[in-house]
Amino acid sequence: MARSTTNVWARERRIGQNPVRQLLVRECNSVEVDQGNDGSWSIRSPYGAWPARRGSAIGPDGPLTANLPMLDSGRGPIHWRGSREPLPPEQVLASFDAAIGFTPHDRPRSLRRPQIAALHSIVGYQSSGLPEPGIVVMPTGTGKTETMLAWLIAQRPTKVLVIVPSTALRDQIASKFETLGILQQEAIVSPQALRPVVGRLEKRVADVDDARALVAACNVVVATPQAIHANDGPVRDAFYEGFTHLLVDEAHHAPATTWTEIIREFAGRPTLLFTATPYRRDGRTLPGRVIFRFPLREAQRENYFSRIDFTAVLDLDDDDESLARAALERLRSDLATGYQHVLLARVATKSRAEEIHALYSRLAGEFEPQVLYDSLPAGRRKQALEAIRAQTSRVIVCVDMLGEGFDLPTLKVGAFHDSHKSLSPMIQLIGRLARTVSPVPIGAASVFVRQDPKQALSPLRFLLREDPDWDKVLSDITERATERADEINAFEASFDGAPADVPVGLLEPKMSAIAYATSATEWDPLAARSVYGESILDDLISTSADSGVAWFVIETIDDLRWGDVPSLRATNYTLVVMHFDRTRSLLYIHGSDTKRKYDDLAAAVLGHDPAPVKGYDTFRVFAKLDRLIPTNIGLLDARDRDKRFSMHVGSDVETALTEAERTHKANTHVAAKAIENGDRVTIAASLSGRFWSMRSAPNLADWCRWCEEQGTKLRDKSVDIHSLFRDMIIPVDVKERPPHPLLALEWPWELYTGNGTASKVSHDGAGVLLTDAEFRVDDHADSGPLKFSIVAPSWEMPYEGEFGATGLHYRPAGTADAEVEDRRGVTTPLSSWLNKHKPTLFLSGDRMITGDDRLLEPRTEVPPYPRAALHHLDWAANGVDIRVESQGAERRADSIQAFMARHLVQTQTFDVLIDDDRSGEAADLVGVRIDHGDLLVTLVHCKYSTSAVPGGRLADLYEVCGQAVRGARWRDNGAIPLLDHLDRRVQAYSRRTGGTAFEVGDRGDLFRIRQQAPQLFPRITTLIVQPGLSIAASTDEQLRLISGAASYVQSVTKGAFEVYGSV
Repeated sequence: MARSTTNVWARERRIGQNPVRQLLVRECNSVEVDQGNDGSWSIRSPYGAWPARRGSAIGPDGPLTANLPMLDSGRGPIHWRGSREPLPPEQVLASFDAAIGFTPHDRPRSLRRPQIAALHSIVGYQSSGLPEPGIVVMPTGTGKTETMLAWLIAQRPTKVLVIVPSTALRDQIASKFETLGILQQEAIVSPQALRPVVGRLEKRVADVDDARALVAACNVVVATPQAIHANDGPVRDAFYEGFTHLLVDEAHHAPATTWTEIIREFAGRPTLLFTATPYRRDGRTLPGRVIFRFPLREAQRENYFSRIDFTAVLDLDDDDESLARAALERLRSDLATGYQHVLLARVATKSRAEEIHALYSRLAGEFEPQVLYDSLPAGRRKQALEAIRAQTSRVIVCVDMLGEGFDLPTLKVGAFHDSHKSLSPMIQLIGRLARTVSPVPIGAASVFVRQDPKQALSPLRFLLREDPDWDKVLSDITERATERADEINAFEASFDGAPADVPVGLLEPKMSAIAYATSATEWDPLAARSVYGESILDDLISTSADSGVAWFVIETIDDLRWGDVPSLRATNYTLVVMHFDRTRSLLYIHGSDTKRKYDDLAAAVLGHDPAPVKGYDTFRVFAKLDRLIPTNIGLLDARDRDKRFSMHVGSDVETALTEAERTHKANTHVAAKAIENGDRVTIAASLSGRFWSMRSAPNLADWCRWCEEQGTKLRDKSVDIHSLFRDMIIPVDVKERPPHPLLALEWPWELYTGNGTASKVSHDGAGVLLTDAEFRVDDHADSGPLKFSIVAPSWEMPYEGEFGATGLHYRPAGTADAEVEDRRGVTTPLSSWLNKHKPTLFLSGDRMITGDDRLLEPRTEVPPYPRAALHHLDWAANGVDIRVESQGAERRADSIQAFMARHLVQTQTFDVLIDDDRSGEAADLVGVRIDHGDLLVTLVHCKYSTSAVPGGRLADLYEVCGQAVRGARWRDNGAIPLLDHLDRRVQAYSRRTGGTAFEVGDRGDLFRIRQQAPQLFPRITTLIVQPGLSIAASTDEQLRLISGAASYVQSVTKGAFEVYGSV
């Protein structure tokens, strides 16, 4: 006879405000009623067996018993009598004995293939005695939570703490532990297993006694790191004490400080980290070693994911509405087919959620769209989720609410209006859309992505590119990212002998080292014990034979520096990392204590006395860098003991470099900033042999790669060290006007990077973005105040810059002053804004005044530009009026710009060629083409002639040379700011004129370039076009002016520089 029962819960206990729950009887519609030979009754289901009685009364304190009617029809629900007290955790634990078997995955009543494989790996790893946390990588949808439950039954841990990232996931995971998921339903776990007593840490714990009581009452406690850290230190300590095991869900959060602190507390206790995505955008690795990974491609092959239809929506006028319409069309089609699908629209912020919710409400009000975000009141959040689960709503707009760990099988249509910038949540969210198990009919998942080129700056560029086979791309990028994480993980897992409290994944050494040249082909890193003995922490030296790297920690106890207190000692820890580079025959040693000497260590591990790379040879790390600018120089005087050492910073570095050329003085160290392959870097080196950068390595693998890059230069005997110093550019504080013409001014570069600027500059109510206003030099004299104007489309305003004891000060040249309004609506006079955010000034002769009022100029005068390198075009024969620069919206054919556009189209190939000629321009014409792995950019700067006849007029070159110099900065950040600037400008051109700024291509072509640009190497060609320049009549002054511009542009862009004039 089969009957049914509802869930029977034990009396809920609250310790403080934290609930402790146990499910005594699980809901079941197939309960069997049995009668024994002795006449006793019992009932059983896949979830357990209980005594039963017919008609007789059962006291409230008696055992939990099914109360059967005297006349049993065999139908209807079972009623329960007896105690509802939770069972002791020890009794629950005992019931787990032999309750699960390791049945192969291809047999009935077994775990899935990834689950049983993970369980084998976990049990084996925890039996090995290795102390590091074990990392279990399982793609979304392969049953990660059921694997945790199977482990709970198989290993019978006494007390388990589970940490999760959110309250929603806390409640979901706690519910899984309370019911044992589907393990008993599928007969994977026998009915004898009782369901565990589960606590949820929801509020602060009052005191130490309550913390201990909470742990003692439970088999499992589920908590968020935030809830744990809300408690006082002694309470946390008491809470941690009682647990024997730690489980970390969504473990890609583990490198975060709050998570790391918890994991450290469990050092020496079994710890498991579960995640679908073991990689982070910041490059930090998870603390532990990967003990199991089930590849995503295998999950797809096993059909844990359904087919995913990918659609990239490119509508350059209104991406949001086009995306919403496409996703809604798919939802309607799925519903018409009989699939019970729900659409998820993902956005990045609360304000965007409200905006997109209004959009879907307008387009599909019949689906009752709901909205979810963190700060939504609990009642509204619950109401929204209930509406989705009950299918009264078919659309939900969320801000990261339905990603990690959230189960709703009918979520099958995804519209990503604001894609995740990091890969982990994006892959997880898409994985949830593609799950195949559901109690109601579901079909293939579909994903609609808004084609925003900014996403190409993240690893998602592989996922979001146009027209991919989504199944392959999803698997491909996840595997690529996982393999990168695996490389680091394998590197870190290759180390043996790490101190228990210092996992290798947490090491972030400074980019700093000393190098020793060696003839040895082998090394013995364990020989470090002969040097440091008992001061090595835990007497452990962690080594990796595969990578030639070893590290250890030196623990030293010193007297206090601030007093003689016998009971107190200062304990210091020094990290030492060694890398034996066989390719370059170098040993690199990093010591976090830079005052220590490591010669004895090098000799011990190499077996001989190696030659330290020191003295001026160390300065070879400055080789192969452009525009090397020293920021800090130490000077040692071998004769003057009273003034033996001096430090020089800022403009004072010139003194240090000059005096170092004398025989009795030497540079002890030099720190500098420079450009390397178009990227801005910092580098420093000292006579002692140490070389360093200002940044830290995110892991040991990156530190090793950096050392090898420097080692290549240290071994390069062709480097002329003295010429490196002679070529350095010296910053000099400016307090009086340099005697050189001003060529151009440039807004602070941070206005162009990141999210750009929202600040506007306005006058008489007419405003534009700051970067759309242009600096125009009004006076090219080499003395007196600097004179320039701010030029906007409808107004211009003159300003002056005056040099004085405090540097450069800006003021209006007249009585009026423009205003700058920031994103909050706060206004500031433009002159005041300029004095707080000073522009970069470019002067003739490759000279620059930085925003901190320092003059940078070459230490030698630039030679004249070679006259033979100048190019000429036949302007007259092509009908060009050399006094007309711009073609304008009417495309004036006789203009210099229009002719150059025709000339370039005829002689070169471009994917896009854009007219950017107006205030705030990057150049008059910008051509872009993708050539294999290169992004080829041509910046064309045109200038009209002041006379109908070409000649040797210096005035004709000042402005166009300034434009070329100012344009060089567009090489920065991989030319991404340039492409973003162009996209915004072509839209503005179309709105203003009704025409197009494209000479070649269209916005769709520009869009595709922007998508691919982060993967390309930018190569810049700069063209100066001035038909008023007569090559034959060009003067030495003109050629020097051009040469200064060329010197700067080519050193910054590493690209070609061409000048076009007349015969």
